Amino acid sequence: MRAFPSWKDLKVGDAVTFCRTFTEEDVAKFVSLTIDYNPFHTDPELATKCGFKKQVVPGLLTGSMIAQAGGTLLPDPYPASRVHFRFVAPVYIGETIYAKATILKINPSNKKMSLQITCANEKGEIVLEGEVSGRIIPLPE
Repeated sequence: MRAFPSWKDLKVGDAVTFCRTFTEEDVAKFVSLTIDYNPFHTDPELATKCGFKKQVVPGLLTGSMIAQAGGTLLPDPYPASRVHFRFVAPVYIGETIYAKATILKINPSNKKMSLQITCANEKGEIVLEGEVSGRIIPLPE
């Protein structure tokens, strides 16, 4: 589903919101692909002994939610050239995370755009904040 019919319709302040519930299988696949065998992601018992409620979803897996905004919700491809994240709180397996991408800047002449990304859990607690910059590449008509 595209949130906007054309990149020409985009303006500062426009936002899209979407969500995802991270599963144990998601974490296992991500850990396998990235070789991020941090025990907080792979060992629930150790994670709790270290002060977490349970097994932690890798931060970059949560951060990868921005790909949905750039890859499917915007009207044309939006490859990122710069990404900055701040991990605010842990995300746990089974939590639903709500991501909001808000347009901070857009330049119609060169099609460059910056998005603010905010991710929150079901309780409304911010778990990730970030900014993404890139260039919209209009598809040929």
